[in-house]
Amino acid sequence: MDPYDIVFYPLITEKTVSMMEKENKLVFIVSRKAKKPDIKDAIEKLYEIEVERLSVLIQPDGRKRALVKLREEYLADEVATKMGVF
Repeated sequence: MDPYDIVFYPLITEKTVSMMEKENKLVFIVSRKAKKPDIKDAIEKLYEIEVERLSVLIQPDGRKRALVKLREEYLADEVATKMGVF
């Protein structure tokens, strides 16, 4: 499966920016059909990072959100800057 079919876009809100700074986490909106291993592989391929931990939840509006904890050697705010978020 193509990584672009799994990961749609990063979610940037005040809360997710706070998570970037304090917890070294990024948040993405992903396909409802994607499983955790597929999401992890897609994020690692697309953004050339290593994922330490991944959790997913389905929002009340039906979108699936992936919370990605990055390994220590990757800083979430630097990765977000490379993605063009800031």
